Amino acid sequence: MTMTTPPSGPAYTEAVAVFSSVFGAPLETIDIESIHRPLDEGPLAQLAAIPAIRDAVADLRKTVIAQGEPQKGVSELNKAFCKLFMGLGGPRSAPPYESAYTGDGRLFQEPAREMEKLLQKQGLAASEDFPEAADHLALELSLMEETLRLAGLTEDRDDIALVRDLHTRLMGWVPNFAGACVAHDPSGFYARAAQLLLAFLKLPHPKLAPAAA
Repeated sequence: MTMTTPPSGPAYTEAVAVFSSVFGAPLETIDIESIHRPLDEGPLAQLAAIPAIRDAVADLRKTVIAQGEPQKGVSELNKAFCKLFMGLGGPRSAPPYESAYTGDGRLFQEPAREMEKLLQKQGLAASEDFPEAADHLALELSLMEETLRLAGLTEDRDDIALVRDLHTRLMGWVPNFAGACVAHDPSGFYARAAQLLLAFLKLPHPKLAPAAA
């Protein structure tokens, strides 16, 4: 039987931050240039440090390099980002909102309202330069990241419970989101990134274990 060594708490938290960044904004030229560097030196290094997903991270890097030199790569990946996540692809898109994959599929529904309450409970809010609904993937991941940091410092039961709740939320819709990315991503980068996120979320982590009776 193959055993999967769970990533350490800090490594897991930093990986969540990387995923939030990937799905939160288009890559810039400096990001592409950094990804062209060796895997353990670039912005994907935090993900590559987790042995269970390292090979998939290496494949993700290859999709960026395959776009050509950085200036061309940033153009192609930005077009893919806009098509998938900003509605420019019409029905051939992958909305990065929980509401799109639950209930009747309309945006700004109950998941967004629930996430607003959770953000407020933690004393957090989206920055003014990120005018997205609260159930955006980047915001759900950011809240999970911040709560993991707090839970690691204090072992507060409420924070640990929120980490588990956020993980359950993500597992409830990220599989369908990843499927939409695979179906509609012209670059291959976001399709691989979404599949990588799903594989990452399936990894064991102490804070995700069921609470002791």
